[in-house]
Amino acid sequence: MKREQTGLPRYEAIALDLARRIACGELEEGSRLLGRSSLAGTYQVSPETIRRAVAILHERGVVKAVAGSGIRILSQVAAQEYVEAVGSQFRVEQEIRELRQLLRERRRLDEEIENALDRLLKHTSGAIGTRHVEELVLDSHSWAVGRSLGEIRLRSSTGVTAVAITRGNEEYFSPPADMELKAGDVLTIVGSDAARARCRELLAATVVPEREP
Repeated sequence: MKREQTGLPRYEAIALDLARRIACGELEEGSRLLGRSSLAGTYQVSPETIRRAVAILHERGVVKAVAGSGIRILSQVAAQEYVEAVGSQFRVEQEIRELRQLLRERRRLDEEIENALDRLLKHTSGAIGTRHVEELVLDSHSWAVGRSLGEIRLRSSTGVTAVAITRGNEEYFSPPADMELKAGDVLTIVGSDAARARCRELLAATVVPEREP
């Protein structure tokens, strides 16, 4: 079925065009529309397409089609209401299309992030032991809150590498040593099983851990 640039089927687009012309007063209330054959010629469509367009306006109370008497325009107000209803529906459909596009873009970005983490994992994997990626949520009671990665000596004291920090809707890859940690931060770490266990223990502590001299 042929569609207009608005995304509407041809007969709905014709109904909308007629309603707009009635709403703005170009086609006056109480007057008669052209016959279906004439309208078909004007819009360069088949009489059946015009019949379907008129049926929509008839159902909405914009016009009244009487066999043998033609098509009479009943209500300018009803025409305006129909135009507004179609416009509202079109805006909703447009927003849905935009949301779908954003979701597709988000999935693409998620795949890129996953691939980047995989590459980083391979790059940081040492020759000894198996390294894995893990995400840790920083509790508000952790002693690390308010301190930087450098201050808590994350890498030197545990052996893990913080490859990313997620804070709300923001993601920070390869966070610098002076980045201050906040409650609720999600740390993406890479390291061996033992190193990640040390990291969990370090971040779970509520008081500053004792350091070896």
